[in-house]
Amino acid sequence: MSTRSIAIFGGPGSGADAVQSIAALAAAKADIKIAGFLNDALPRGELVSGVPVLGPFASWCDLPDDVAFLAPLHKPKAMPERMRIVDELGVPPHRWATIVDPRSAVAQSAVLGRGCIVAPFAVVGPDTIIGDHTVVRGGAYVSHDCKVGRFVFFGANAVACGYCVVDDGAYISPSATIRDHCCVGKYAVVGLGSVATEDVPAFAVVAGAPARPLTPKADD
Repeated sequence: MSTRSIAIFGGPGSGADAVQSIAALAAAKADIKIAGFLNDALPRGELVSGVPVLGPFASWCDLPDDVAFLAPLHKPKAMPERMRIVDELGVPPHRWATIVDPRSAVAQSAVLGRGCIVAPFAVVGPDTIIGDHTVVRGGAYVSHDCKVGRFVFFGANAVACGYCVVDDGAYISPSATIRDHCCVGKYAVVGLGSVATEDVPAFAVVAGAPARPLTPKADD
């Protein structure tokens, strides 16, 4: 079987975390290796976590057909724009990779979309469905029977209890918790360490325990 190479859109942060998971898979004898990063800000050849930048985002189409891609470009309050960038790249669906770190636990009945990353010590429970380009960072727990949309981010040690619904582009910050049966709306942000005990509306930013909407600043 030929070894598949993966190029990562992005750089430091979630991109570097993806490098760790790919390296762990390679160490576990998976036929996979890192090709490099695609980055619009860093020069070609610069190293990120020991991995070279191959060129800007647009150069993905110059890479061989056997190179697959990941796009961990998530950022709170910037998810609509980041999601648009990923969609407009024009990468064919079959060329998106899904990476499940061997140190994580994903139930056999769980379904992961294309371009997803499940990082070390994360858990995805039974009968949970996760959409394309979602990242589950280290130690996060997405429980049973959850429905997760596209381009969602679960930060380190975040928890989504059973039967949660998390819509497209939502950002669940590190150590945040979503109570069972709660819905988090499209592009909403649940703040660091917050506890969402009721539904979070689309585009809302909530924080605290229990989580409450934040009042926007005058210049927001």
